Amino acid sequence: MGNVLLCTGKYAQRPYHFENICANVYCVEELCYLLAANPFMIDADIMNAALARWVDEECGLLDLSHQLLNLLGKGTQPGVFVDTILDYVGYNTEKERKKINDVLKGSIGLSEHEKWKKQGDYLLKNERYRLAIIEYDKMLLELPEGQDEMKADIYHNMAVAYSRLFQYETASRFFKKAYELSGREASGISYLAAVRSQMKEGEYITFIAENGQYYELSMKLEKVYNEARVSFEGTEQCRRLSALEIFRDEGNTASYYEEMDKMIGQLKNEYRQSVSK
Repeated sequence: MGNVLLCTGKYAQRPYHFENICANVYCVEELCYLLAANPFMIDADIMNAALARWVDEECGLLDLSHQLLNLLGKGTQPGVFVDTILDYVGYNTEKERKKINDVLKGSIGLSEHEKWKKQGDYLLKNERYRLAIIEYDKMLLELPEGQDEMKADIYHNMAVAYSRLFQYETASRFFKKAYELSGREASGISYLAAVRSQMKEGEYITFIAENGQYYELSMKLEKVYNEARVSFEGTEQCRRLSALEIFRDEGNTASYYEEMDKMIGQLKNEYRQSVSK
């Protein structure tokens, strides 16, 4: 049986609609979730009497509604308005609240497109890969001409999100677009890493031989791989794998497969958690 969650107020018959992200909320918990997940949507537009009235009329929270209405005529900053909602519901931890406030401080003076990209970056950083991809994809459709630098950043970050979901073929396409648009070494190396992840060693060597323009980048990628290998050798996971090799070599197949199943199960759970966010 799961944990019991106590809700504040009631479930709305009529949702509140946020035009800028095309989302509806039906209760204050959903409102808090939306604000916490999309901190870059928090601006002056969010402070309006319609939201305050909805909190009263649909959620039955007259006290919170009055607090919000009182803030509207006092020149209150959007962050204070949102904090009032989050405090009333008790939805976020202090650490989560600080992250939101840091985002608000960092978004001062940004253009709408810059805020939009920051929103995708925020989701990516917090391992909400699928939501980040959705944000980046929508932004690419609406980004005006002449924004090649931002477009290259979006391509690169989309590729990062796809690679974290182990979708290396798609990741390689976006890394390549980012590299071709910007010429940045990081995008080029990441492109080769994504390509290599899909190939056997011999296939990858052939690929580099047939695409000589990537030779220097491939040498830098090998350096990165070697450094990562050395770093991995001192980890607990490496020691577990070494122990498994001993089990296998000694013919102790029962212990080998038992421990291997545990490791694979753990990795599957971590993957499921990533794709479910």
